[in-house]
Amino acid sequence: MKLHVWGTDFRRSSAELRKHLVFSPEEKINQIRQLLNVGFEDLVYLATCNRVEFYTTVPDYFTDSRSLWLKLLAQMGLSEDVFFKGYHLEGKSAVRHLMRVASSLESLVVGESQILGQLKEALFSIKNAGLPVRGALERSFNLAFETAKRVRAETNLGEKSVSVVSLGLQHLQEMQTKESLKHAVVVGRGSTSMSVIHWLQKHHAQVPITWVNRNLEILEQFSEGIHLQKRSLSDFLERPGGFSHLFTATSSVEPLFNDSFFDRVESSQVVAFDFAQPADVATVTNPKVEVVRLEHLQKEAQENRQLRAQSVVQAEKMIEDALKSHILEQKETPVLRDFSQIETVFEVELLRAYEFIEKDFPMEFQNSLKKLAETIVKKNLHLSREHLRTILRRVADIEPDPIVV
Repeated sequence: MKLHVWGTDFRRSSAELRKHLVFSPEEKINQIRQLLNVGFEDLVYLATCNRVEFYTTVPDYFTDSRSLWLKLLAQMGLSEDVFFKGYHLEGKSAVRHLMRVASSLESLVVGESQILGQLKEALFSIKNAGLPVRGALERSFNLAFETAKRVRAETNLGEKSVSVVSLGLQHLQEMQTKESLKHAVVVGRGSTSMSVIHWLQKHHAQVPITWVNRNLEILEQFSEGIHLQKRSLSDFLERPGGFSHLFTATSSVEPLFNDSFFDRVESSQVVAFDFAQPADVATVTNPKVEVVRLEHLQKEAQENRQLRAQSVVQAEKMIEDALKSHILEQKETPVLRDFSQIETVFEVELLRAYEFIEKDFPMEFQNSLKKLAETIVKKNLHLSREHLRTILRRVADIEPDPIVV
């Protein structure tokens, strides 16, 4: 397989570094066209919040693409050091990686569905612009798309969330028929509260949101682009007014909301989502209040993690099976004809080396030596290894002498 990839993701680089690898939508095609001029046969560029990757194909199975990646980084004004802050994969390893990315096994949130669409758009934009896409590259992408669809259809990888915030918001959607969202109050300024606010603005843009915190000045620092009514916590506790849903995630060591508070709420029904630990909502007996607590969400999240782990195992097996079938199909076509020719030469050269060195080994070690030689062929022949590539380049043009075994 001729697919090669260089990229970097949230595990290996900072968002600041990845920012220097991102093209604006307006400049993307022009930038890729310029990168093709450094020697690439084709180039598909993928950029998401958590990863940037470049996929290409090479002329033969023994081409080293590192020099191309270094030229690419230089063209983008980056040093060679950046190359080592990413991953460089070739052949079967590159195809497997592409399949894992498409199936969201490499995502920050395993099971998320957006990555498949982003990969499709990455390939489509290149083809739509009339830029070159070799057959090997398109076959690899189509294999990844088909496998990812099968993973999503036949496993539960993306069906159940493992985030307590996401689970809470899913429960909110399920409860809409019983208690519709009319006015939301979000208490706290941490990442959980921010996630809730962004989700509400995206999915319930018409619903008014009140943002509550002990210190209103701090809220101003976090509210860039967020236009909400803001209230101090002390004022809210004293005069809560009316609201349908409360989302709280503070660092208070004592509960903030109790029966006395909910008695003053001017609403007939209230749903409270308590994401705090320790709890922000005390044990309440007021019949108009329904509380969704963190410990319940954590238990559900843990159960979902176990299910997701099983789904990941299923998905990985499906990827390996698809990759194996793809390799066998390729071997039945002229695609690997040049490799097959080299393979024979390599085996002959290995036997020649064995016959040369066996004289230096005592008889009792010769069977072990021969088994070792056979293992080297089986284990390394179809992998992209620097030492193997060097040997193959050296012997590619050698006509081996007949050897009688």
